[in-house]
Amino acid sequence: MFETISSQNIAGFRLDGEKIRINPAQMTKSADSYSMRLGGLLVILNFEPVVPDFYRWTVTLRNEGNEKTAQITEFCGMDLEFPVSGEAVWESIRGDTCNGNSFMPVKQELTDGCELVCEAAEGRSSQGACFPYFDVTSGCGSAVFAIGWTGQWKYTLSRTGDTAHLMAGFTDFDLYLEPGESVRSVGAIVYSGKDLLKTRQDFRRIFREKLSPAAKHGGHMEVPLSLQVFDRYFWNNPAWATEEGQLHCIDCAGKCGYFNTYWLDAAWFRDGFPHGVGNYEFEKGFPNGLAPVSRAAKEHGFKFMLWFEPERNYEGSDNVTYRRDQLLHNGDPENKNFLYDLTDEASFAWLRDTLIRMIRDNGIDIYRQDFNMNPLSYWRHTDPEGKRGWTENRYITGLYRLWDALLAEFPGLVIDNCASGGRRLGFEMNMRSLPMWRSDTGCFPSSEERPTYLWHQNQTLGLSRYLPYHTTASWTTEANTFRSASTMGLACNFDVMNDAFDADDAMKPLDEISALRDCWDGDFYPLTEATLDTDCWCAYQLALESRGFCAFFRRRDCEESRMTFTLHAVDPEKTYEVTLSDNGYNKSVSVLTGAALASFTAEIPGKNESLILSYRML
Repeated sequence: MFETISSQNIAGFRLDGEKIRINPAQMTKSADSYSMRLGGLLVILNFEPVVPDFYRWTVTLRNEGNEKTAQITEFCGMDLEFPVSGEAVWESIRGDTCNGNSFMPVKQELTDGCELVCEAAEGRSSQGACFPYFDVTSGCGSAVFAIGWTGQWKYTLSRTGDTAHLMAGFTDFDLYLEPGESVRSVGAIVYSGKDLLKTRQDFRRIFREKLSPAAKHGGHMEVPLSLQVFDRYFWNNPAWATEEGQLHCIDCAGKCGYFNTYWLDAAWFRDGFPHGVGNYEFEKGFPNGLAPVSRAAKEHGFKFMLWFEPERNYEGSDNVTYRRDQLLHNGDPENKNFLYDLTDEASFAWLRDTLIRMIRDNGIDIYRQDFNMNPLSYWRHTDPEGKRGWTENRYITGLYRLWDALLAEFPGLVIDNCASGGRRLGFEMNMRSLPMWRSDTGCFPSSEERPTYLWHQNQTLGLSRYLPYHTTASWTTEANTFRSASTMGLACNFDVMNDAFDADDAMKPLDEISALRDCWDGDFYPLTEATLDTDCWCAYQLALESRGFCAFFRRRDCEESRMTFTLHAVDPEKTYEVTLSDNGYNKSVSVLTGAALASFTAEIPGKNESLILSYRML
């Protein structure tokens, strides 16, 4: 579909109303970029063929002249045409909304003359109805597209005859550049193939191996399998937010076995959550800071993961009181949230140095950054006259610089990308971090009103199309709920401070997830569609070389206790050892031919129960 993309128009903008096309073949090539000059305006294209058919690029505009530029509008990091034939279909998933709609698949036929418009919501890139990854399939093949921008992106996809036209840029961009100023486009990724499922699988694998944080580790990461009990205890157990309480939880985590991470979430700072956001002094329950907690975690063999929310600052906090000039506001007198100013160099340096000090002094292995506000109105309120989109551009590039600075200072640091859940999952963030809290649906246990076990099944089906890593939480060891939330990792909200808690109850589920977790580096196969229906089965498969597993879920109103599935990546000529684990974690082992395994009939006797099938070639 994109055989000659390096010689096509791939991006563009308008300068004083005139359309400027960006085509690598028509630019001057240097060692790692392409460039062209339009008077004093320098256009820089960073264009990377990651592997054959997988391309990534960004565009930077820099004023190297002596006068301000004309107005720059319609700045698109992707502005390209590609062939389609016959029936053409666009598919994507929804963004995060902390309910049953989070990451649910959506699709639409691209008919001749149609125009499809998608955009971020309120400045968070995967919030609401749209998601910054999508794909297009037609008789010409399939392609996956990804947008890298942690702000207010927008794309338009249209079809005219046998040609599709994609324009991806900013929702609102109309500005000039003073001498020395620069702006950058949204990032673009395009990967093309033939079969849609394989194209998605290859995209997921290539991103993991070449661009994700796992690229530094040979394409594999140890995703946190952690004890994380903030939502269970912070709101109703004051003993939790103390050094003694944390040390007790760490001891409990050690008794459970299998954990590789201890996760301390919000409220370690003075005045607690949310009122203390903007304070970097410790709550009185931590008179020695968090170094003792970190040391205790490491003595148990755990990495120490700590929550921060540096961008949001609450009224009354130290930052709002003493550093008001380093904060942005949206002008609403009733609004008590302030946005840290990442556009200002002095402000940026203070926050960078503060976070570096906190990470170093407290032995933090995994830096968790949350973001519980919508920034768009702050950016727009701060924009200078005639420079719509300027604050957003400098803010988002400042955010990337901040994370790059932390990763440079601490080469082994892992960053968790959270924004009220999974609301900032553009690929630029996913290149620097992992989404370890993919939705705030993990903040509460499953209930009749909020069947999170079902929502989590759908979230796995949706996100695994594109993302190699993502995790959520389980509040229980009960198999159906625990397995619905499990991916390569999991945050466990077990009731460890309850005297009745038995660590032995956690052994079987934690052993199971530990034994299967490396399979998530394999290919993901959806065996059913994501749906909110409760009278059906849900199933998916992970296949890694000569082994893999399937997760089967019989939902609460499903009358069928047996269902046959076609498994993938199984050699019918080989023999396999097959292990079945029922809803009570009771296991049975058998030997099957590949032909028998490839057409497997799963049986789940009870409603709202699950079954795990794992296999390995003999």
